[in-house]
Amino acid sequence: MQLTLRKLAPALVVMTLALAGCKTAPTKSGAAATPDATGQQQPSAQQPATASVVEFYVAQTQSAPGLVEVSLPDGKLYMQQQPVLTRADLTEAAALVDRQGANFVGLRFSEAGARKLNDVSSQNVGNMLALVIDRELIAAPRIGEPLNRGVLAFGVPSAQAASDIAAKIRGESAPPAGGAAPAPAPAKP
Repeated sequence: MQLTLRKLAPALVVMTLALAGCKTAPTKSGAAATPDATGQQQPSAQQPATASVVEFYVAQTQSAPGLVEVSLPDGKLYMQQQPVLTRADLTEAAALVDRQGANFVGLRFSEAGARKLNDVSSQNVGNMLALVIDRELIAAPRIGEPLNRGVLAFGVPSAQAASDIAAKIRGESAPPAGGAAPAPAPAKP
């Protein structure tokens, strides 16, 4: 698997956030991907053909048999070959800001996705959960504890990065830099 590095904030830490009370934009429901004959994820009929491929992989800093090496500016990361979670496991993705002004991308998982997240994180405390969008490594926060609330948040360097990443995860195209997304057409009675 060939990956490119997009943005990887140093020393990211996996956090669970109680997203209650936060304004979040829901993901498109029913969006799922199905593997094609080569095993690659392909959009289903319900998902736009241009939607990004969103996958989560367990990763670590030490080489081991069966892991894929990813070169980073400050070292290497070794990831499992198969994703442990995908966009189909998510229900929400939103750009968030905490009280100190730090920017995050908050993710809420479906009931089945939350079970997978709990299982994966419980078995991999100390390893990382790498978020890959369209074969680009976006973040690889370390799993500090079992994630049993069905939510995950990771820090990003700016509000724009948080908005762009959340939009890609939702399967939306981000608005152009410096501009707002076009207003939707008014509903006709």
